[in-house]
Amino acid sequence: MKKYGLHYMTWTEIQEAFKKEKIILIPMGSMEQHGTHSINGDFLAATHVAEKVAEESDNLYLPTIPFGNSSYFKSFPGTISLKEDTVTRIVKDVIENLTDHEQYKIVFLNGHAGNKSSITTAVRELKEYHKNLTVYTFNLWQTLTPDQKDKLYDTDTDPSGHGSEPLSSIMRYLYSDYVDLSDTKFNRTKISKDNKKIINLNQMNINGINVDGYFDMSDLSEDGIYSETFKPNAKTGENAINYIVENICYALKNLF
Repeated sequence: MKKYGLHYMTWTEIQEAFKKEKIILIPMGSMEQHGTHSINGDFLAATHVAEKVAEESDNLYLPTIPFGNSSYFKSFPGTISLKEDTVTRIVKDVIENLTDHEQYKIVFLNGHAGNKSSITTAVRELKEYHKNLTVYTFNLWQTLTPDQKDKLYDTDTDPSGHGSEPLSSIMRYLYSDYVDLSDTKFNRTKISKDNKKIINLNQMNINGINVDGYFDMSDLSEDGIYSETFKPNAKTGENAINYIVENICYALKNLF
């Protein structure tokens, strides 16, 4: 059996694998609420994507970093939020342990938007003195193309959002025994008043002008869902995973 996860290898197997100059995939996620219908551990989906991408692209992957900065969800029980500088230090330490063994081709498979700034800060600091270091990040749920979304979703508006798509369908596909399957449609409309529309936790639009804002989920939603109407199902989740894996594998061939 061919091994792709470093955590399934002996150190001598890793030593041999490192000689082949493989891409090292680092999945990241979070432990945070996703509404009352889905589970907290979205890092589980990032793990699945990493396993599939590593196998299909013949590369290596690390265990998932499960916690991220999720301070805006802390009012919901079960959220485990790390401070941003903690996440940054973790990312830096992981990369430096790889560069110690001359592994310079690194790709983050990031399943949580709150990790983006930490990855950016860590990588930019490390690149100042690791000139051979090449790092890319795929923000997993944003890798779906507009055409793929049109094929996935049977709704009038894009249902992407927190506690909705694509993760609700992905979790129904991967973890159907753990999620609440009783609802097949969630009727939602994002907050809009006096020409002000809140797009997401970090952005609003005032009569066509985009403005960064800083909201907690409890400001926007009582149940932790913030999106337009969505209809989650396992088949949509399976198709979404297949698109995401296919897109990342294609991009990797063009990046390295």
